[in-house]
Amino acid sequence: MSETAVDTAAGAAEKKVSLREELTARRKAMTNDLIDERGLKVQSRFLASPYYQKARTVALYAPIRGEVPTRDILIAALQDEKIVCYPLSHVHGRILAFRAIKSESELEPGRLGVREPTNASELIAVDQIDLFVVPGLGFSPDGKRLGRGGGYYDATLKAASPRSRRVGLAFSDQIVQALPTNQDDVDMDQVVTESQTLRGLSRDWDFLDT
Repeated sequence: MSETAVDTAAGAAEKKVSLREELTARRKAMTNDLIDERGLKVQSRFLASPYYQKARTVALYAPIRGEVPTRDILIAALQDEKIVCYPLSHVHGRILAFRAIKSESELEPGRLGVREPTNASELIAVDQIDLFVVPGLGFSPDGKRLGRGGGYYDATLKAASPRSRRVGLAFSDQIVQALPTNQDDVDMDQVVTESQTLRGLSRDWDFLDT
């Protein structure tokens, strides 16, 4: 790697650290009422999207403080008889494992305090997931994503089937016009906020027929 490339990579990493601090502060400043109010609008907009409507197997996340809620999506997806799965906190390597649930009661606090399926739930292979619903600290209009730095979602999305799609859920405060990225980062097909749907990669939503 050239000296210029090293400097560029170091600059991007430094920028990510700064953005994580800024976006984490924004998230902490949101009240629970505001999160719930805006979260309803994000979920409603997502449920109206062709990506959701065409998907058969959907990977959701259980939100931590400040992330967009997903409960309405879970309820709707179960009613629509989709397979709904959540990631587990026990990770072998960098790729997340997922288990399906048939009721919200099957989610219990895991070792990191985040709700996840019980061991009795069915394991779902990553390459069987049609649609990944992805959290993040920040997103850009062209689908770039800034996570918390672990890289687990990026590794998982790279291991997923080429026909799978990914949609980021965010509040409008989390949208940043430009995000530094590297070769390990994975872009979103869409980013949905309470006020708009951002195009991202915008790959064909009729992905199940390809």
